[in-house]
Amino acid sequence: MAFDEAVRSTAEKWREVPGGTDMQPRQFSDRLAQSSDAELSRWWEDQYSCAASLRGWYWRLYGELLRGKRVVEIGSGLGFDAVHLALQGASVTCCDIAASNLEVIRRIARLRGLSIETLHIDNVRSLDGLPRDFDAVWAIGSIHHIPFEAAREESLALVEHLKPGGRWIELSYPRERWVREGSPPFGKWGRMTDGERTPWVEWYDVEKLKLRLHPWRLQSILEHRLESDTFIWMDCQVLGREVETPIVRRTVPAPSGTLVAPGPLWNYAWSTPLDPSPAEGAVMVEIECFIDSGSVGFVLWLEDGNRFLSREVIAEARTGNQVLHLTADMYHPDTRLLTRSATALGASRYRIASINVRPAL
Repeated sequence: MAFDEAVRSTAEKWREVPGGTDMQPRQFSDRLAQSSDAELSRWWEDQYSCAASLRGWYWRLYGELLRGKRVVEIGSGLGFDAVHLALQGASVTCCDIAASNLEVIRRIARLRGLSIETLHIDNVRSLDGLPRDFDAVWAIGSIHHIPFEAAREESLALVEHLKPGGRWIELSYPRERWVREGSPPFGKWGRMTDGERTPWVEWYDVEKLKLRLHPWRLQSILEHRLESDTFIWMDCQVLGREVETPIVRRTVPAPSGTLVAPGPLWNYAWSTPLDPSPAEGAVMVEIECFIDSGSVGFVLWLEDGNRFLSREVIAEARTGNQVLHLTADMYHPDTRLLTRSATALGASRYRIASINVRPAL
């Protein structure tokens, strides 16, 4: 789905916006805009106070960080974040696909004596008029509500407006939540997470964000899952644009059946060679697995030299499948994927569904 089509199919939904927290009832911004200034201000201030309980941690973290910076917010909703950042000294431009959301923000900004720019996005070309000197993209609970290809089109148009070394800050739903809620089709998951009128929602992590922005290169600063894996916070620095090349994946045969990583702690279990690599330089190994009991460590290991080439990722038993990422900066033909026991409480049982190797982004 192209971005312009996604906007047409979702704009009507997103005039229905959350209050200050998920516990507050959603409101239609076009109806709010019909209120008097006094009524709107009173309701908005009450919701803003509620928002601090959910958003306070990142308001404290980023209020200082973005002071004096230029921030473009995508999917501004009712402007709780925008107003807070503006009060802390940031210069904020709010972009939204629902024009009535922006009308509410303009009125609240006027009532508070704040200068906040607004931009209505009705197609991808709407972004062309933005300045090209923003310090940060701020996308809190917005871009994951359109299909990946549409989000990629929007993201690639938007990243052009960041300064070199700018930040991409995004709040989405993590894969762990999607698995926990039954791994439904993304159209159905939208209705499950955000109500019957929601056309779409899909999960993200930093690796999927990197794929969405490829060939722009990102360096992860913070990847934080919060509220019991209900949300994922991603903060990345945009390092620059590389030559666009196809992302070639190679599948490594996965073992059939259940594997056992016996105790004691760090006892080696199953391993497999990864040679040959699909690319020169740094590679990413993506592993889909099921941990039925215990804990298992996954690491890239150089047999000739007996040393690790990646950091170890430990997966603990939980419901559903898990996807793990291992990166080797200096890949070697003798590299192996090694698994080992990561618990002192006995043997661990696990299954590996797939192993894919691709260039690291």
